Amino acid sequence: MGDVSDTFEKPQEPQEPELPALPRLPEPPTVLYQRPKAAEDPAERFLKSRGMGSKDAGNMGKAMGIGTALVGSILGGLVVGWLLDTYLIKSTTPYGLIGGFLLGTVSGFVNLVRMANSLNQ
Repeated sequence: MGDVSDTFEKPQEPQEPELPALPRLPEPPTVLYQRPKAAEDPAERFLKSRGMGSKDAGNMGKAMGIGTALVGSILGGLVVGWLLDTYLIKSTTPYGLIGGFLLGTVSGFVNLVRMANSLNQ
């Protein structure tokens, strides 16, 4: 008797169906991207026209804050002195206001010196 493998057919490998040829696509166009320029800030344009940079503008803001800090600390001292005279210590009426004014003035000038030194650095 013969071999069993001779009696049966060998399975054939599946063949892929042949696809029709696709038309060749055109090459994509080459585009050079240029980032749009941002509009110039009016504040920067103003500073440049006067020969200043943004660091100078920051220093100008600090310098304007010096006067505000001086006046604010004096007014704060006056309010604290008035509150002491009005609600806490009623027997020393003008001295709380005077002491608050002097204390506010001293603290205002200390802040003024500190802020001016920070501008010089």
